[in-house]
Amino acid sequence: MYPTAYLYYLLHLVPVALAVSFNAAYAYWLVSSIGIAILVVWLWRGGFWRRLAALVLNGTTTFANIALASSLYLQGTGFNAPFFHHLDGETFAIAREAFAPLFFGALIYLLVLCAWPLALRRQSDTVGRVRLAVAATLGLVCNAPLISLVGYGVERLGDERAATIIPQTLPKAIVVEPLVEPRNLVLVFAESLEATYSRAGVFGEDLTPRLSDLATQGIRFTDIRQVRDTEATITGMIAAMCALPLRTSFSWENINVLLPNVDAPLRGQSCLADVLTAHGYGTAYMGGAPLAFAGKGKFLAAHGFDERYGREALQARFPDASRSSGWGVHDDALFAFADEKLEEWSRGEEPFMLALLTLDTHHPSGLPSTSCGLRAGMNGMEFAVRCSDRLLADFIDGVRERHPTTVVVLLSDHLAHRNDLSSVLNEHAESRRLRFAVWSPDADAAVVDKPGTHFDVMPTLLDFLGFENWRRHNLGASLLRFDSPWFALGSDSLPALTQSLPPIRLQRGEQIVLEAKGPLIRVDGRKLLANVEGLALEQGEPGIFAVEFHGDGRVAGFRSSRSMEAFSRALRESPRPDSLLVGVSANDAFNRRFVPDHPAKLAYFTGRFGTEAFAVNPLWWRETVDVSAILDAHAGAIVGSDPERTTR
Repeated sequence: MYPTAYLYYLLHLVPVALAVSFNAAYAYWLVSSIGIAILVVWLWRGGFWRRLAALVLNGTTTFANIALASSLYLQGTGFNAPFFHHLDGETFAIAREAFAPLFFGALIYLLVLCAWPLALRRQSDTVGRVRLAVAATLGLVCNAPLISLVGYGVERLGDERAATIIPQTLPKAIVVEPLVEPRNLVLVFAESLEATYSRAGVFGEDLTPRLSDLATQGIRFTDIRQVRDTEATITGMIAAMCALPLRTSFSWENINVLLPNVDAPLRGQSCLADVLTAHGYGTAYMGGAPLAFAGKGKFLAAHGFDERYGREALQARFPDASRSSGWGVHDDALFAFADEKLEEWSRGEEPFMLALLTLDTHHPSGLPSTSCGLRAGMNGMEFAVRCSDRLLADFIDGVRERHPTTVVVLLSDHLAHRNDLSSVLNEHAESRRLRFAVWSPDADAAVVDKPGTHFDVMPTLLDFLGFENWRRHNLGASLLRFDSPWFALGSDSLPALTQSLPPIRLQRGEQIVLEAKGPLIRVDGRKLLANVEGLALEQGEPGIFAVEFHGDGRVAGFRSSRSMEAFSRALRESPRPDSLLVGVSANDAFNRRFVPDHPAKLAYFTGRFGTEAFAVNPLWWRETVDVSAILDAHAGAIVGSDPERTTR
């Protein structure tokens, strides 16, 4: 065998070797790479079609190996939704600047390896049939990129079938509330700066001592967890400011590509800045990265941010090259720019909200501001975390001192992706938490240890600012008053926007399952959380919730109310012809009226309200209802029934 063939085998192992260097390789990847290389060499020794197959197989597997190695390098895991969300031109442009040696090295490697078969000499086949079959089988069956891709696809398909709908993600109108003394808001999204960095038990010492000390002076939320569809910056920001997850209608759609091409993302949804703008607040966003990245600019423009400053604006203000990196402008420049804006606002009369997104702690090795000096023997990410600790603490202290009527918030945009400290973080995977601290002039220092998610941030912040109508919204609730609605769903649930899923239908021969825990309604393969304005009925809201269906089984919408009178009135004032209800009630008046002999905390009901086909029963734990029986009873109720007569 010629040296070019041996060298070709070795080149195929480069992505595997790199993955080993950052502790993220799969053992079977080594086997599959050798197997594919042997198969390509054998194909190249044949005629035209075999050689064409060799080029296609070689190019495809080389690109796939580079893609998987990139995902492992940046995230510490294989293909997943965030990886595909970032396959767009803006991401490649940033990667070219931020990781120039790796980017161009990968490009050269791709071109060289794709062309390498042309350097192989043609000679008679020397590989035995059995050995060739074994090599081909191992190369294809154990192919790491293929296994990772299939695993991701299966996971997402499973999510689509069993996705959970939260009805309260439907639009909610903004009703202006009277605010006696409006408080200003400064919200800092700290890139990947999770609370785990502050735990001395994890790293041997607190890597953010100043922020930890500051947190004791404010309200600390110590159990904020990252859940599905909040793992990237844009999804974390939207979850925190809109209390809902960002998903596309199809698993493979690219959110980072989709958002920049949508003029009004999440049309009709009311997010944090929307509410504040409606109440006379001045609003602005600042971040060191480009606004076009991941569609942040379009989202911010559509949801209440009057002013938006990204990399271009900050570089114009701070043209010194030392103030920027490939990802964007460093945090020391960002905070200086923010201070200028806050001083400008403080000279006016209107309240304001400023949202910031930091950059210096971006994976994998951090991008610390040059003002922090030399790293003194620390690895890149540890130094970046310590640098951010100082810069953030200085900024927060300054805002609190110069703007005493301002509520200041520090929130992780998401948990850290693969970085220089991942080996330690991964040892504590189950206990990793997001950082969430609030300093308010109206609140004493306290610790809130109830579990929460990104979705609870918006209702909680509006509660701090004195708003009453937003303490429960979409998937979130104010953690100052309520438990997070998310945890009533169960850990296997995946919330999704109603419009992102195929319609629910009542299917004859199937069953509806109603569970007191939640409460949950399982219908047509979905789990629906029964709640009123985002708060699960089981958690204390004395409300009534129902899914409304047309007579043919198609879903018509959702009904919910806090009282039986309001529920009945809404059905009369906006009737849907031939509608069929399936729902749960935690309302005492409703339950005592329809099940007087069995007063229960929860009751479930099916049928057409106001007819003899309307059945109500206690819901103690779990009940099952046959869909065919409901549809048959419903069909009988349509003819000759009195809609005003309400009997059990």
